[in-house]
Amino acid sequence: MSSLPSAPQNPAEASSWILKLDSIHLGKEIDLEACARVFVDRLFHVTKSELALRLGVGRVHLFPFGAVVFIGVEPAQAEVLLGELAPYVETPASEKVVDDFLIEIQPGARDQVRFDRVVLGEEDPLKVQVVASVLAQSTTLEHFEKMAEDLLQKASSVTDGMASGGRILLTLKQMIRFIGVALSARREIVSRLSIMDAPEVAWEDRDVDKLFHDLKSNFELSTRFRSLEYKLRLIHESVEVIVNLTNTRRSEILELTIIGLIALEIVLALLGAFKS
Repeated sequence: MSSLPSAPQNPAEASSWILKLDSIHLGKEIDLEACARVFVDRLFHVTKSELALRLGVGRVHLFPFGAVVFIGVEPAQAEVLLGELAPYVETPASEKVVDDFLIEIQPGARDQVRFDRVVLGEEDPLKVQVVASVLAQSTTLEHFEKMAEDLLQKASSVTDGMASGGRILLTLKQMIRFIGVALSARREIVSRLSIMDAPEVAWEDRDVDKLFHDLKSNFELSTRFRSLEYKLRLIHESVEVIVNLTNTRRSEILELTIIGLIALEIVLALLGAFKS
């Protein structure tokens, strides 16, 4: 978290200053409507896709896809707010993904996106908002990337076992559980693909829209998104294979059960004939 102030007390006397942004992916979804009601006394601005709150000398941006971005907020204040937000986070992430970025304000400078920061000629609220939005998108995308990678590794353990010895190392119960987890995760990722949409503020100003696309390129969002889509296709194909194997194993178990019942019936019939 950052303890940097949002701006110097007298910007006219400063050649430049830094805003520190800290992003955290909290969970599947944040209920913005509920947060707007609960934190109404701190509201900075609110839209359908974002909610901003004042917090000390800084502020925090909340996004419906589960990410929050703190701007110039003291660590202790951030921890308190995270606790207050917990009831409004659906399915909290077991492992929180975090990231940070800088906004450097250089009065009169031309807007420029660099590796670890963006340089702005003034502290334009719309531009600060779009930087927060792209950072939140990147953090949530990283959460999905880790989720997809974990599912691929689990799928690989099944297919590797088949390739090496023709054996399935999972029990029927384990395969059914994996199918459920994989389908649930894939559905969550697909339902959140709107995180790649441009924030509403980018529609209102040409300079803000250009900044959004420059930031999107800097964070490689499009490339990472295509990679995620490819992994999702692999997961889908793996699940289809495991579903077929599960059905085959169920059929084999059913066939063996039927054969066993027939054999038992024959044995009982023979025993009855022998006794008579």
